Amino acid sequence: MSTETVSVIIPAYNSSSTIAETVDSVLNQTRVPDEIIVVDDCGPDDVTAALGERMERVKYIRHEVNKGVGGARNTGFLASTGSLIAFLDADDVFFPQFIEVAAQILNDEPDVPLCFGVFHSAYDHQFDAIKGRSIPVTPDVRFYKPEEIVPSYLHDATSPLINFGLVRRHAIEKILKDGLVFDPTIKLTVDFNYLLELFLQFNLAVIENPCGIWRLRPDSMSQDQLALWESRVDSLKAVLETPAAASASDAARKLLIDNQHGSIRYCAKILSWSGQRDQAIQVLLQELREYPSLKTLTLLTLVAFGISYRKQDQSGEDWRGSIIK
Repeated sequence: MSTETVSVIIPAYNSSSTIAETVDSVLNQTRVPDEIIVVDDCGPDDVTAALGERMERVKYIRHEVNKGVGGARNTGFLASTGSLIAFLDADDVFFPQFIEVAAQILNDEPDVPLCFGVFHSAYDHQFDAIKGRSIPVTPDVRFYKPEEIVPSYLHDATSPLINFGLVRRHAIEKILKDGLVFDPTIKLTVDFNYLLELFLQFNLAVIENPCGIWRLRPDSMSQDQLALWESRVDSLKAVLETPAAASASDAARKLLIDNQHGSIRYCAKILSWSGQRDQAIQVLLQELREYPSLKTLTLLTLVAFGISYRKQDQSGEDWRGSIIK
């Protein structure tokens, strides 16, 4: 019989309208976690009032100053005791069987410390149609080694997603920096750092049946594409300096380096598309000096001479889009 214990950590900021539904999705698990830690990141709203009687079943911590989502998760992790850790945002929900299924997979596969599930992404008006769904008794599970998952994750950093994962504590402890899980210097892409460091080192199990709902918001910070991609550049620089990257294969390190410089070029494209051509040229000139490449030179030429090139189109209310089947 498994002796694993489960901690679910929920950072909360301005989330009083959704956090009760989130916590209920955790309390209603077929395998209820051993502890639920809600970290109120000095938000302007009353999280305790929103939780009501649920406060009796959670460990509540409030920051005196706002530390961001990474800081709130760091606080939650330091306060946690579970051997299995889940991070869930205060506007997303688990389907009822997620913890039971993920914990069983990890119990059956001792060399796999990471288990993540796919998910629905939906707007508020779509929630009612799907929130009653569940995970099959016999889920579809695939296993990946680092050399398989890292290229895929660099291509699409929303899959897997931090909110639908269960991770062995000992794996997280291998990526701590000054005792912290999440780098406080990274602004918008702390999840990216966390997951990429784990994927560089450990085998991964993926539940291919939706395990919950990721709530989409049209006013998400992620809509600031330039800030998001600049943060991604910072993340890749930081990851390349970690022991995880140092011990990775040459192919994996090359992927990280190529992705870093590709992200810098993408920042220049965003600037160019938004009419800031001079700024785009400066970014590309600096990149060309520091890391000469034909791709950068070609893009610099196109931008400098105002030659049109294909722009990536995005449609829908939110750049991430809704995925419901």
